[in-house]
Amino acid sequence: MLKALVPVDGTDNSLAAIRHVVKLAHGRESLEIHLLTVEPGLPGLATRHVSHELLDGYRRDEAEKVLAPVRAILAQAGLAGEEHVRVGHVASVIAETARSLHCDIVVMGTHGFGTVTQLLLGSVSHEAIHLMDPAIPVTLVKAASHDPTHGIPAAPSTFHYRG
Repeated sequence: MLKALVPVDGTDNSLAAIRHVVKLAHGRESLEIHLLTVEPGLPGLATRHVSHELLDGYRRDEAEKVLAPVRAILAQAGLAGEEHVRVGHVASVIAETARSLHCDIVVMGTHGFGTVTQLLLGSVSHEAIHLMDPAIPVTLVKAASHDPTHGIPAAPSTFHYRG
């Protein structure tokens, strides 16, 4: 059984990654889907003034906002995923989770910025690829753009990377 890690953050790009995984699942006998959402850690000073219960509740609420539409897409396709909510530096957590779960593939959304923009703004997917175990292939999925003249979504773009 192929294990796929799909980091999700509530953007159209991460939903495009889920839709891509649905297509993969329908072409396979079995696919184990692991959904990952990562909440950023807070500086120590900030956590001193907020109770752990309040912070945990906030993180659960934020994760629920991200995971609810993902669950709906999977349910519509007759699929389910195991959910993982982590706290930390997003790219590092993605790479570590892929290793610890022994994933065979990581499928994640990307904005599709060019090299110069990535250098200036940074890119979670770009950084995660460089932190990823080279034995784990990564598929980047860019959300489909809409054709304003026809209102028909274009096919999502995919890029496969293997370290």
